[in-house]
Amino acid sequence: MTASLSSQQRRQRRQATWSVVAFVLLQAVCAAVFAALCLIPDLPRWAFWLFAALAGGCGLPVIPALVVLKERFHEIEGGESDAAAEY
Repeated sequence: MTASLSSQQRRQRRQATWSVVAFVLLQAVCAAVFAALCLIPDLPRWAFWLFAALAGGCGLPVIPALVVLKERFHEIEGGESDAAAEY
């Protein structure tokens, strides 16, 4: 963080970061549950592949979330939310 950020901007950055961290943790838990389901003995092959695809698919939304977080940081630093609050 830069020294020029106000306390409100730091709070907004911290909130944005924690929301993405919570989302990533939730996705990781979902992926772990689906991966664990793949380990069921005598599971039909189609169910194994379904659970494996769902486990892998849980990681895909993480990348856009990180991109959105970066954009949110730029909005916070640019004061766009402060300007919108004036209207």
